[in-house]
Amino acid sequence: MDEFDKLYRKDQHFIRMWKKHYTNEEFYKRNREIIDDLEKLTSKSKQLTSKQKFICAIIYHHGFKLSYSKKAMRYIKEAQAEGYNRQKWLIASITDRLLQLQGKPQRYGTQVVEIKKGKMKQYKLGGSISDEERVKLGLPKLKDLKKYLES
Repeated sequence: MDEFDKLYRKDQHFIRMWKKHYTNEEFYKRNREIIDDLEKLTSKSKQLTSKQKFICAIIYHHGFKLSYSKKAMRYIKEAQAEGYNRQKWLIASITDRLLQLQGKPQRYGTQVVEIKKGKMKQYKLGGSISDEERVKLGLPKLKDLKKYLES
């Protein structure tokens, strides 16, 4: 397992543990540490593989900052252009996060906001794509997502 894989696993661990074990502040601090490690790693890497670019995209995506989301978008577009199409939903999720961070309605309906402790609702949705397109990206249909969030 290379260093990128280790950072990816660490990131995924903190995402899974976030709501039950960390406050938002603790999570953001840990995320910043992972991003710092990622930036050190990318600065000394000559050429990134498409899988490593995907890992960069997912880690930056979890940074919840406009600058990180822009980096995430650049990395996922490069990875997908090189044929790395695992988790096609990520480009939709990054697009929606970029819109959300700018206070704009999301396009794909991938982002949620907390309304009460543990209760989530979908972030405002603008002109969304069809359910057919959502399914092609590996996303649930909007009605299924809403039903899940209401449960």
